[in-house]
Amino acid sequence: MAASPSTRTQLDLLEQLTTTSPSGSGSDGNYRELTIREKLVELVGDRDDDFSMRLGKKMRVPKLLTVAQKRNIKRQSYLNEVSQRNDTNFFATIGAFVLLPPIIILGIAIATGYVQLFP
Repeated sequence: MAASPSTRTQLDLLEQLTTTSPSGSGSDGNYRELTIREKLVELVGDRDDDFSMRLGKKMRVPKLLTVAQKRNIKRQSYLNEVSQRNDTNFFATIGAFVLLPPIIILGIAIATGYVQLFP
């Protein structure tokens, strides 16, 4: 199983931060390992504001969408489009065609005496 590019990038960064780098004077042989915090401080410096730092070497990997993700995006955009339209007139017209004819027929039947409401 091959690692994805983002996983590989994260592993490269972790390797960079966890590798030992000597600090101190090289002449007297007094070396100590820098911590991850110290390495980050060296990279950032003494900045107090927000900043962004690229993680890893190859961050320009294009993000490719799967077929399912593309289908979900299309479906979501269609649902957003459909939710914006006003269907009140359509359903009112359908309701009128379904409800009004039986009411009119019943009214005519009562008016002509074909149906008696109170026997």
